[in-house]
Amino acid sequence: MSAGASLRIVSPSTGELLADLPAAGRAEVAAAVDAAREAAPAWAATPLPERVAALKRWRRAVVDDEELLRTLVRESGKPRHEAEGVELLYFCELTRFVAAAARRALAPERRGTLLFAVRRTDVHRVPVGVVGVIGPWNFPILNNAADALAPLAAGNTVVLKPSEVTPLTSLRMEELWRKAGNPPGVFRVVAGRGDAGAALVDLVDGVMFTGAVETGRRVAARCGERLVPCVTELGGKSPFVVLSGADLDRAAQSAAWSGFFHSGQACIRSERILVEERVADEFERLFLERVRALRQEVPAPDAAREHDLGAVTFPRQIEVVTRQLEDAVSKGARLLAGGRPRADLGGAFFEPTVLAGVTAEMAVFREETFGPLVPIVRVADADEALRLANDSHLGLSASVWGPPRAARRLAERIEAGSVAVNGALVHYLVVSAPLGGAKASGVGVRHGVEGIRAFTRSRAVSVPRALLAPLDRLLLSRLAFPYDSRVLGLLRRAVRLLYRRG
Repeated sequence: MSAGASLRIVSPSTGELLADLPAAGRAEVAAAVDAAREAAPAWAATPLPERVAALKRWRRAVVDDEELLRTLVRESGKPRHEAEGVELLYFCELTRFVAAAARRALAPERRGTLLFAVRRTDVHRVPVGVVGVIGPWNFPILNNAADALAPLAAGNTVVLKPSEVTPLTSLRMEELWRKAGNPPGVFRVVAGRGDAGAALVDLVDGVMFTGAVETGRRVAARCGERLVPCVTELGGKSPFVVLSGADLDRAAQSAAWSGFFHSGQACIRSERILVEERVADEFERLFLERVRALRQEVPAPDAAREHDLGAVTFPRQIEVVTRQLEDAVSKGARLLAGGRPRADLGGAFFEPTVLAGVTAEMAVFREETFGPLVPIVRVADADEALRLANDSHLGLSASVWGPPRAARRLAERIEAGSVAVNGALVHYLVVSAPLGGAKASGVGVRHGVEGIRAFTRSRAVSVPRALLAPLDRLLLSRLAFPYDSRVLGLLRRAVRLLYRRG
């Protein structure tokens, strides 16, 4: 076991101790990887339709399990609406897409060449082996177990290391994998701290990491040393651009949702609102109406009570929000809403907070917040909005609101992995499209056929065409030892004939 061998899982909503778990160390991680490696050959050899059927059985078990959602609400502090209407929905939709697209994504591709037309070459996609998934604390299903779906479909086995803050949902997902009748060694969960994650990176054949930029750099560097594939989704400082001519009522509603969804603890949530001066007053009025109407309560695990905001899952984020808020106000920003912890609710709650008069010199503009704080920046026009939107070391996501043609033109110039026009957040659910980051927001993608292929390698198999096999033997015999000057002359004439023009 790792030093300090206990994980105390505490509800951020109530402070209740939910579990006291042994923390997996290197030995436990190695045992899980060994079991996954032992299961890997049989799983890779399992026909694709049977692997897909296993994923569908898992989905059915997940949908039918009420305890999973109760666990998710308790340990994350998010409203039941977000647990069921976002995380569960996402898992189900991604399973549907992966099951439907895996055959196309993994099918052998026929390749050919003019020079060796006597041969047929097929490119096969083969699994890399054991994939390690290291997930964050904010989405215990969406960015943890769901990231195992594509590698599993591709024939890999998976070991998941969830955040030590919210491991209980992932452990339940492992139980449901087995309950569905699927082979236990194929999907494993190890609950531990950073040392367990480091051990996993050292031992597996590929890594899917979602988390902080600096940790992602270390993970990517270690994968580079080991020469194993790595996909990372890191931080975001997503701009929410409002142009003149936008539907301000809809934009304000979307800004409130995308800014304060899961109490602002989402990588693609709107972290900066950039609004054209001509419509800024009206947008601010409409936005504040919606923010002040948000209902913040202690989430009920068993009922979808009508409320909008829950707790801050990782209480340390309240310190980040407070620091950025104080820095901005000290430099001239104005507090329009919120600004205080909700001590009356008893847990880790912070009011939805809005700042105006924010400038690029303030920490809240530059640094990822990952909490219930949204800054508003006024801009002169679309050009200034574009400049400020791109003025970040991060480039995960963005949202642009305005007349469709103008909004789309601007969207196509924003440096981000994904951009929604007249919408926000929902583009994460378009799982047929690749989703990744620009700049320091990560490398590689999840989703799409690209995500299914992310943890495969290419194997090219070249065979003679049956009717041209004699010509293939002749060609290869002339190119091989012993070299013949007459053959060289023929090759020289062929090169000039084929390649001098065009």
